[in-house]
This record gives sequence, C-alpha cells and structure tokens, in this order.
Amino acid sequence: MLKRFVFLLVPLVFCSCSTDPWKNVPDFEVSNFECPVPGGKFLDDGNFVSSWSVLGPLDPGKAPSIHTEYTYDEALLNGNRTAPRGARWYRAGTGGENATEAGQVNFSSRFDKNPKALKRSVFYACATLKCSKEYNGLVLHVLGCGQLKVWVNGTIVYSCEKGSPGMNAEPAKVGSMILAKGCNRIVVKYLDDGKDFLKRRVFSLRFTDSAGNLSLVR
Repeated sequence: MLKRFVFLLVPLVFCSCSTDPWKNVPDFEVSNFECPVPGGKFLDDGNFVSSWSVLGPLDPGKAPSIHTEYTYDEALLNGNRTAPRGARWYRAGTGGENATEAGQVNFSSRFDKNPKALKRSVFYACATLKCSKEYNGLVLHVLGCGQLKVWVNGTIVYSCEKGSPGMNAEPAKVGSMILAKGCNRIVVKYLDDGKDFLKRRVFSLRFTDSAGNLSLVR
C-alpha cells in the first residue's frame, strides 16, 4: 500500500534548463528522466537518481533535528551555492565499492579524512531530473540509514525524523508525485545517528509509475 506523506544532492559547468527556477546548477547534477522503461524489469543503478552533489559535514548543534535549517533556503539548494565554513561540496553517485544493492549512494568515504565528519553530522544532496514531458502519478521510493527529508521543486514530499531501519528494509513510498516538463530539482537532507551509521551514510531514491514500472535516469 502506498503511503502519502503530507507536510504543512573545481570549476563548474552550468545547466541551461530554462524552465528550472534553479537553473544555474552544476552540469554534473543534471540527468535525463524517462518513465516507464520499455521492458524494464530488474533494478540496476540506472533506475535510480544517481548523480548528486553532496554538501557536508554540517554541525547539527546540541539539539539535532531534521527540521532545523542548517543552510539558508535549504529547499532550493544546489551545488553552485558557496559551502558554509567547515563544509565542502563533493560529487557522489550510485554503486561503488561499499554499495551492497543497486542504487545506493554511499558518501561516507568522501568524508573519511575530515575529522569534523567523525561525529554526528548533517549532509545535503542535490540533483536535477530533466523531463521531456510532464509526468503525473509517479511513485517515489526512498531509503536511508539516517533521518531524511526530501524536497522536489522546493516542496517537502517526504520526512523521516525517527531514523530508518536501514537499507535492507522496504522503501518508503510516496504516491501522486509530479515531475514537470523541463528541469526538476531534488534536495535530500540527511542526519546520521552518530553511532551505527556514522561510517556508512547511505540513501537511495528512485521513481516508478503507479503500476510499478521502472524509470530510467541517465
């Protein structure tokens, strides 16, 4: 059953998506989106949002909360924004040596040499999906090892403040999603628990249509 959540991620080359309100984003963040994939039945990395700019680590303070804004206009964030003091932008993709399942974005290794990341931290990941047409009735599938919040085009579509059971659980599903023709911004906010997931900061995000048919992101 689908769960509908309602709540009142070097010199840069820039995307020229004229319909994207955050058009000046690094080219690396932009992927073409198609759904459904003809004949697509088996999940692989190409079915997930896979090109992310990750910002971190940010200090969550003495009262960590997924609902606290740790950088200004966080819902509109992109990799062209100047990083706050003590944080950096990194590129991250799906797969890699520490990924155990398709579509996992494991960005822990990017921060292994940063002593500020060896404690509970906040991270942001930004991506853009470029669509040749408008898509209605999509389903968002999201998993993570920490607390998560997800914005699509500046609107909160998913929030998990209790932490997740990990990447082996069934993904949370958010129905009735819309991706507009043109560019669509996705921002993921990640707050780890400072314990079990400190060295394995992982999430995954993908879309299907309402019948469960896979999407292609490339």
